[in-house]
Amino acid sequence: MEYNDTSTGEANEVLATRLATDRANWKEKITNLVGLLKEMSNLSECQVLMLSYRQILLDKITDFKTTKHKRQAAYDRYFKLKFREYSLEYDIKLSSGEKAAFIKADLSHLKTQMEMLQSHMDYYQECIKTCDNLAFAIRNRISLDDKEY
Repeated sequence: MEYNDTSTGEANEVLATRLATDRANWKEKITNLVGLLKEMSNLSECQVLMLSYRQILLDKITDFKTTKHKRQAAYDRYFKLKFREYSLEYDIKLSSGEKAAFIKADLSHLKTQMEMLQSHMDYYQECIKTCDNLAFAIRNRISLDDKEY
């Protein structure tokens, strides 16, 4: 089981592109959802979409957590292999700190993947908070309309 840093780096580029596209899509969805608050006739659609988006985002977070845990397990396995390699097969005797630094550098692309996944999960969490705030905005919009009449 050999770790291939080059293919992981290429996978990171593809992942970064996919995540950027996904963020742009969700930004557009949430922006459109907020725009629905302008008209009273759109509030029911806004409420339905908000709840639907919230559930979709929760499902996506769960999927990303699973993927991140798999990446963490792979990182731990490769860390162990690299530690053994630097302990037994490396030409120069390294201290524990040097081994850890070398391994951290060797596995940096895998660590980057996990950080990108975490960052995207954080983005989804913020989208969920926006959806939650929309629920209050809908209620406030209805109460403002009731006061006008």
